Amino acid sequence: MLESKSYSNFLFSLFILIQLLFFFKFDVSTCYGKENFKSMLYIDPAYSSLKPESVFALINNLYKKENSNLQEIDIIEPLPQTLLPCDISSIAFSWEDSGQSTSWLLTISNKKKILINALLDKPWWIPKKNLWDKLKKTAKEKKLTIKIKGIGGWNGREILSENKTFSFSFSKDAMDARIMFMRKPLPFLKAKQNPELTKLLKGNISSYKQPEIIMSNLTTCANCHTYSSDGKVFAMDVDYSGDKGAFAMALMRSDMKLGKNNIFSWNKIPARKPASYSMGLFAQLSPSGRYLAATVNETSVFVMMDDLYFSQLFFPSTGQIAIFDHATKNLKLLPGASLETMVQTAPAWSSDGKIIAFSAIPTNPDLIQKVLAKKIVNESPKQNIKDLNKKYNVQFDIYTVSFNNGKGGKAQPLAGAANNGYSNYFPRYSPDGRWIVFTQSKTGLVLQPESRLCIIPAQGGTLRYLKSNMPIMNSWHSWSPNSKWIIFTCKATSPYTQLYITHIDNNGESSPAVRLFRFSNKELAAMVPEFIPFSAKIPRLISLQPDSAEKKNMANDGR
Repeated sequence: MLESKSYSNFLFSLFILIQLLFFFKFDVSTCYGKENFKSMLYIDPAYSSLKPESVFALINNLYKKENSNLQEIDIIEPLPQTLLPCDISSIAFSWEDSGQSTSWLLTISNKKKILINALLDKPWWIPKKNLWDKLKKTAKEKKLTIKIKGIGGWNGREILSENKTFSFSFSKDAMDARIMFMRKPLPFLKAKQNPELTKLLKGNISSYKQPEIIMSNLTTCANCHTYSSDGKVFAMDVDYSGDKGAFAMALMRSDMKLGKNNIFSWNKIPARKPASYSMGLFAQLSPSGRYLAATVNETSVFVMMDDLYFSQLFFPSTGQIAIFDHATKNLKLLPGASLETMVQTAPAWSSDGKIIAFSAIPTNPDLIQKVLAKKIVNESPKQNIKDLNKKYNVQFDIYTVSFNNGKGGKAQPLAGAANNGYSNYFPRYSPDGRWIVFTQSKTGLVLQPESRLCIIPAQGGTLRYLKSNMPIMNSWHSWSPNSKWIIFTCKATSPYTQLYITHIDNNGESSPAVRLFRFSNKELAAMVPEFIPFSAKIPRLISLQPDSAEKKNMANDGR
């Protein structure tokens, strides 16, 4: 009797709570059931006047007509077999329903045990923190199945549609790092003309808040940013005082004010003809943070287009790899990666700092002459990327060379990432030294529609395509400090590039992509994501000193 009375009191209290939540228009989520059968119930605000027992009665009395053909529900996200970091905040569930459904029942189960029933009035759902935390705690690493039923009919109880059951799960591997990334407007011309719209942000996948802006209102163009392995050293491409080769490099602090004392220029290296200046393209810090490797002596194929999805064609037609030593302030070309007969670009350090991987291709004198004559930069902006790819087809191979304390060595093509009939670029070593993930496309180097991510052993070997590759553009990737996760950019659902993650297991196998929707912006593209360990001090604010206002631009190719 006491148990029955206690249970009745519980239901009455729950009923009163739901009524109050409805009055104040809050979402409702509650645990419901006996000790031997715990499940969680989520009631959309549109239905929060219903008692929990009424909702369960509705669920238990759903029916479908005999011989009726149910319409199919297509799940947009998450993808089947998705693997989530154990420290991720709630993801977005979304779907398309071709039927006449007016509400949906989303059920998450572990085998035959129901963990969550969610009654929804719209074809998407983002679980609240308390519900999501309970799900993660209950599920652990078990496989979870998702079933969605579209409900409607004259009495609101008829099942009209459903999805094909699929599963997702949580990994034991946390991401355990912050994410630094940039946002820029599109198309590229708008970003170039409005540098104040470019922003640097920090985000945490565990957070339910939007990423924080730590650098904005710039008066000059700022692009690639890079960090040491421990996150204590920061470097960024900034066109300080009109110098396209200017770079900021400093120790990370709570408040960072960057000025002349933090700026050096790649243009201290005498320009090699036909180049007239250097930009320090695609720079990357060494793991220790002492050295910075970048592309110098560039002349570039560059065309700006009006298309939001792909608003520029860009790749260097000349270029060598140079090293800046922060300790000695010396700059010099890296032997083995600075041949005048080759275009060498996009350097990446091995985890121990002993090897540099980079992309290269023989120079093309006819193409260089077109660049110098400004025949390429004046191409019509009304063209699309596919048309320009046909005109300016290029296929880079990935090479490796010993750093050897700046003495370099003989570069060798990397097996699996060279001579394969594709363009191979942006190699990134895993922090544990086992793998290289790089971008591959039929042609080009940046912003390619068909680009996809590939993985090979760090010493070279058989190429595998990541299972996370989405239909449109996969690139600009980075490894988590524990070598378990890759973050990358993609245009699968929007011209404004978004961030996705994938898991990499001990065998180099990947998982389907997960969109980090809280990192997205409807009017700005998310770009160049980098991981920073939690142990690193992340600035609250990074600012450039006032005298960094852009003066006469030395660029002669439209950049």
